[in-house]
Amino acid sequence: MGSGLTEPFRKRLKEAEAVSRWDSAVGPIIAKHAQAVRVDAGILYVEVGHPIWRSELHHRRRQILEILNQGASDQTAILKDLHFIDPRATHQDRNIADKKADKIAKKTQKPG
Repeated sequence: MGSGLTEPFRKRLKEAEAVSRWDSAVGPIIAKHAQAVRVDAGILYVEVGHPIWRSELHHRRRQILEILNQGASDQTAILKDLHFIDPRATHQDRNIADKKADKIAKKTQKPG
């Protein structure tokens, strides 16, 4: 390993590369209404301000994840899921939603 990068840094770099494909994964129209905001535990959090766009993204979830994880195998996929949040939600609402997403993520993560 001559790169000198630590494993956590390498992982964050791969996450950033995956997120950088967001606009091309969803297209310019949806990208105007949905912004990728952060990655936590393999889940990409996306702010979506309208239920119609949230529904469209939900139906295209697998396709979007494939584009974002381009080049990664299923076992090493950087992003495991998308979580849609309302940017108008209060801080408390987001904390509740984040805790629910964390529980789901923990259930779906493979041990080891």
